[in-house]
Amino acid sequence: MDIPSKIILITVFVQVFFTLWAILSMGMGRVNAVKTTDLTMKDVALDNKVYPDDVLKLGNNMQNQFETPILLYAGAAIAMSVGANWVMAGAAVAYMITRFWHRWIHVRHNRVTKRFMVFVYGIGALAVFWLALAVQVFAL
Repeated sequence: MDIPSKIILITVFVQVFFTLWAILSMGMGRVNAVKTTDLTMKDVALDNKVYPDDVLKLGNNMQNQFETPILLYAGAAIAMSVGANWVMAGAAVAYMITRFWHRWIHVRHNRVTKRFMVFVYGIGALAVFWLALAVQVFAL
């Protein structure tokens, strides 16, 4: 396997573990909220919006890990079958950097304008990835 393909696969593995980390963080936050506040299991059984804000941020970020990353997964699968290049690898790495940056903002101070800016950078990285992939596919 060539180096760009390996780099892309590494970003996929990192994103998967990143998603698992987000799930675990959210779960621990929810358990802690039920243990340390007046919330009961009955309170949260049908409505997750009753958790404290810090737990809601973790839940929202976890949900976010199932949205745009699917474009990385699909693109990586196609790139593995047609051949990856350095532009795709660089764009995949740039996308992963924006995912970490986005989460940092999302679960910390959650400044929406900054978070949106980082989200746009990530979408830009995905667009570059997919453009390079399209060129690779249709140039064959």
